[in-house]
Amino acid sequence: MSQTDDISNVLPDGVLSQLSPGTSVLLSGPPMSGKQSLALQLLAVGHETGDGVLCVTTKNSAVDVLAELETKVPTLRREEVGIIDCSGSSSRRTIEDVATMRVSSPGDLTGISIGAAKLLQRFTNQDISTVRHGLVSVSTLVKYLDLETVIKFLHIYTVRIRDTEGLGIFTIDTLTHDPRTINAVTSEFDGVIELRETDAGDREIRIRGFSGVDSRWRSYP
Repeated sequence: MSQTDDISNVLPDGVLSQLSPGTSVLLSGPPMSGKQSLALQLLAVGHETGDGVLCVTTKNSAVDVLAELETKVPTLRREEVGIIDCSGSSSRRTIEDVATMRVSSPGDLTGISIGAAKLLQRFTNQDISTVRHGLVSVSTLVKYLDLETVIKFLHIYTVRIRDTEGLGIFTIDTLTHDPRTINAVTSEFDGVIELRETDAGDREIRIRGFSGVDSRWRSYP
């Protein structure tokens, strides 16, 4: 396994270029702030260097998530990607070469956990030692379940990521929840990447929770 997880060329220069194995990060911001795109980019950049990608999608279908990943990595190796689709999409289209687990709804945390365990075993059988996990979005889980249940699930999932020295990228919509909920969810992560839009319509980003990282807001393309 690598000593660090590379995320260079994704965030603004000089902000954050690598993370320790086992780290889980929460991407937070309002709708249309680019959270999902950034999350998938952080997954994709690791795939380019040999990491497996395991993505849990609660809103978009597996087909849509794969299509967006392939825009970020045109040479995506589909056999090294696993998707857990709990979006409730009516599409049952088979995705060639991609391991896809379908879960009835985002409220079925047992189904998500079983799917993740099966996909991790599949990566192990392929001798893929490092996996980048994405969960888009935690907000959907909170809509289906009480906060305490979601927090317990996030704790178990992030511990699994830590113990397997993977990298976790999760997203949450800040306008959907009250401050108490946002703070409770945030506490389960090693750090937070926040996105926002200024009154002038420009996007900004800041990183909190990582030692030695400047936490000021700065321009984000």
